[in-house]
Amino acid sequence: MQFFIIYISIVLCYFSCIECVKISSCAKWNRTGVTIAGTGVAGSSAEQLHDPTGIFIHKKTNILYVADYGNKRIQTFDLNKLSTTGNTVASLTSNPHKVFVDDDSNGPTIYISLPLSDHIEKWVYGATSGVPIGDACFSCLGIWVDKEKNLYTAESSRFRVRKWSPQTNNSTVVAGRTDLNGSTPDRFGLPDGISVDETIGDIYVTDYINNRVQKWAKDSETGMTVAGSDFTSFSGPSCVMVDEETKTMYIVDRHNERVQRWLAGASSGDTVVGVAGRGNSSDQLNEPRHADFDSKGNLYVSDAWNHRVQMYTLIDNEPCRTSAALSIMFKSTMIQILFSMVTLIMAKVF
Repeated sequence: MQFFIIYISIVLCYFSCIECVKISSCAKWNRTGVTIAGTGVAGSSAEQLHDPTGIFIHKKTNILYVADYGNKRIQTFDLNKLSTTGNTVASLTSNPHKVFVDDDSNGPTIYISLPLSDHIEKWVYGATSGVPIGDACFSCLGIWVDKEKNLYTAESSRFRVRKWSPQTNNSTVVAGRTDLNGSTPDRFGLPDGISVDETIGDIYVTDYINNRVQKWAKDSETGMTVAGSDFTSFSGPSCVMVDEETKTMYIVDRHNERVQRWLAGASSGDTVVGVAGRGNSSDQLNEPRHADFDSKGNLYVSDAWNHRVQMYTLIDNEPCRTSAALSIMFKSTMIQILFSMVTLIMAKVF
């Protein structure tokens, strides 16, 4: 019986892995977005959103969770049905900023940052109310929950990221210096989005004021800039997603109305969506706040001031070609061309 359970677990894990597209670091998306949630006009009906901030896609169910900031609620949209009607799964007394969804034994559990109430709220599956979790989190913005159920929070007004353990009920500062802001490697101007590389324990944080992304190695007392550092790179980065294999980063550049991709070790990024500047057309964004990928590699962006969530279809997922590979390809092509020319000449001569 035990062997059968292990076998089933392996099979389920296998199918879960093959269903998720591995995104190439050179992937391309359609730069014209499709509105998946919201109508483009602020409102409180089931079809509308009002200043959506954080989003999260639960890949097992293909459900989109939206922190509907202006309506003080969490809305879900079933991406399997592409329904424009949302379902309220959490009615809140305060405005939500970010949302993170984790799996527990009885179903998806929702974690919500409430910066105006200075705490994180946890909603277990099917609950009609949430409960505060962890310590007080002053002006709490970004959140992350790792595989051990540890909760990471960006406490923006105290310029730090903390890790809270449900096993010990203790918090530790894992990035930044408490109540000390600045632009040195060990400090933040304003920490916002969080992404944890669970393969090695690195913590990536968008430093909103300093226009950069900082990486803090596990147990490090200082960070290092891995993207940005001035207004020419970013203007208010609010979200970072990291590919744990390639270390490629996808960063929501809020005030530049775009999502940028930064390869590991790069000194600049390239814009993957949001190339047409601020606006409300299908190829524009207006104060984007957060982003996520679905299991097929499509990119979703919360377009806050357009009161909608945009989806950008993955159209090219070919692997990156290195300079060496391109050189070999070029040589091979030239040999084929020369061979064809020689063959043609020989045919004419003889």
